[in-house]
Amino acid sequence: MFPFTYTFEREIKDSKTFKNVTDVVCHSITERGLTYIVPADGTIIGENKMFKLDFANKSPLVFSPGKEYFYYNENTRILTYKTKALYSILFSLIYSAALFLILHFILHHLTTEIIIASLLFIAGIIIHYCHYILVIDNVSKNLNEN
Repeated sequence: MFPFTYTFEREIKDSKTFKNVTDVVCHSITERGLTYIVPADGTIIGENKMFKLDFANKSPLVFSPGKEYFYYNENTRILTYKTKALYSILFSLIYSAALFLILHFILHHLTTEIIIASLLFIAGIIIHYCHYILVIDNVSKNLNEN
């Protein structure tokens, strides 16, 4: 398939062991509602196999990125966060297509429909990208504070 991945790196100021990093990353993964956590050789994998429909929260439809990988190198003290972005891009495309169809039946003006749907697609990608940046920033902030 397409290798759409985002990779972010943050330096950890204090020398942390893999156990310290695993605790903070696992807390972050469970806090965000991912169901499967697999710590392995220098890698922590968070995975959610489906999308959730939860009307109790502000965003009722949560679509999982699939897998998230956290790599920690104790020698260089670099925490790397890698996530698959194909699902979030695909979901933004689906939202944009649905908006395009709704606008098509309301406006009947092709240029306006394409522009608004394209802007929603771009905004969705930017929002997902910013979310992934916030995840790694939150984890690195928690590691650097403790």
